[in-house]
Amino acid sequence: MSPPAPYAHGMAVPDRLHAVSVQIASWQDVCAIAVADEEALKTLRNGYPRSYVHKSIRALIAACEREFSLRGRTLMLFSNPVAARGCRAYMSSTARHGASAALPESISLCRIEFGTATMPEHKLHLPPLYAAIYPPHLSRAASLFWRLTGTGISSRQAGRCLQALDRIRQVDEKVEGAMSLAVSNPSHSAYDLIRARLALLAERAPVGGARARKVTGEDVHLYPSGMSAIYHTHHLLLDWRGAESIVMGFTYELTMKMMEAFGPSYRFFSGGTDGEMDEFERHLEATAERGATIQAVWCECASNPLLRTTDLARLRRLADKYDFVLVVDDTIGTCANVDVLSVADIVVTSLTKWFNGFADVLAGSIILNPNSAHYGELKGILDGSYVNNLHVDDAAQLEKNSRDFLQRVARVNETAEHLVDRMVPLAADPRSIVSKVYYPKLCWSAANYRARMRPATDEFAPGYGGLFTIEFDTVRAAARFLDAVPLHKGPSIGANVTLVLPYVQMVFQTEKEWAARNGVNETIVRISVGLEDREALLRCILLALEEAEQLQARL
Repeated sequence: MSPPAPYAHGMAVPDRLHAVSVQIASWQDVCAIAVADEEALKTLRNGYPRSYVHKSIRALIAACEREFSLRGRTLMLFSNPVAARGCRAYMSSTARHGASAALPESISLCRIEFGTATMPEHKLHLPPLYAAIYPPHLSRAASLFWRLTGTGISSRQAGRCLQALDRIRQVDEKVEGAMSLAVSNPSHSAYDLIRARLALLAERAPVGGARARKVTGEDVHLYPSGMSAIYHTHHLLLDWRGAESIVMGFTYELTMKMMEAFGPSYRFFSGGTDGEMDEFERHLEATAERGATIQAVWCECASNPLLRTTDLARLRRLADKYDFVLVVDDTIGTCANVDVLSVADIVVTSLTKWFNGFADVLAGSIILNPNSAHYGELKGILDGSYVNNLHVDDAAQLEKNSRDFLQRVARVNETAEHLVDRMVPLAADPRSIVSKVYYPKLCWSAANYRARMRPATDEFAPGYGGLFTIEFDTVRAAARFLDAVPLHKGPSIGANVTLVLPYVQMVFQTEKEWAARNGVNETIVRISVGLEDREALLRCILLALEEAEQLQARL
């Protein structure tokens, strides 16, 4: 398909009730939203769900505030009591917030019960929600917890609860010490279908041949967002060892911020280069000499936004030697293209992105490698605390959307590589405003990525994924390109439509110097390729580059 005309600024992308992106029309708009400018935020009708509270969730919160006597306080809603208690602990943490930390007694918890909602095919029992209730001045801290942990309720879950407001009631007990309950209808076939599909994909064309023990659905754990999978993996490892973590390479920014918030400590090797790997190995030796061990190394295949892949084979050897867990996020490469279970103990994935593919579901997964030396310990801990909090409506949509996963990835692989091949000569031309193109096959770590690529089969030929990043020679050139390109512009990746985002301007607007010191410059524009016609996409990009270059020449 040809690229659809971009929506008006502030509208949901795609144009669906549960969309996870939003059209942000200009560079200036991105910068204003990134610093939470009040007037700019008022222009948004949607946003990425962990950064922008969906209208259905806002409506449910408002209904709870009207229904219950909160005495001027407000609340945040969660699917389980553990998350509600965690929110209270986070807001009252002096280690995190210092003198501005809330008094624990200023935050109360309650259980909210509903009746039965009607779905087209059957009655759906609505499990309870759990609320953290707090004074309004703590709203920012509550929102940060929601964002860092991915444990908030989904828009679909809120929509179901809104259908049962006539049967809502507040129960003040049953929160302290309560364990989590499954979200809804855990026997629904969608859950088993998704787990089985992910297990089959994990074992499809493995690197190095068939493994001794194969992943099954019992090794796949579903979560209500990719961030929730990351958060729960971190807490699994804290329960297992409770020691230092390592972040190798420039990973998703909230992975690091989550580790800062929930400790105990982490060390960051931003480039993931061979030189930094040498430094890391010296750190391991020094740690061992003290009689200590680290907990885990986290990395991505490939990384966001520079599409690099560290030497995972070397990390595997170090993990075996120094007894730590290797966690790999394969969201960018996708399990279609890369097999990280050949090296990882744990694989985390944001299913929101390419696996779902239509930008209308939040979900995540943890896969435990049954061949890991630590599998028994980790599985025992995780199984002892795991509850499926992926809402049944989200699971049903995810199962439906992911049926053609391999076909979609094949298409975006081909399109992205075609576009990148046309960008490379521009980066080599000193007259061009393009200074560099980041893509797994182009960077210094290309061999590391290729080492994880699955063997080609009749069904699927692996590629380099649907994400690439263009670096411009100046901020002005990058801004003019963004403003001119006639494509959807907004957060998230892996949608059926192409999404363009000035990454640093959105994510590190107040931390640009730190990002630059770690190799991520403010002149980059990230492009997540959709299912549109590749030649039509190329025309859009080249026309925007031409317009930006013409404006640059007039200066």
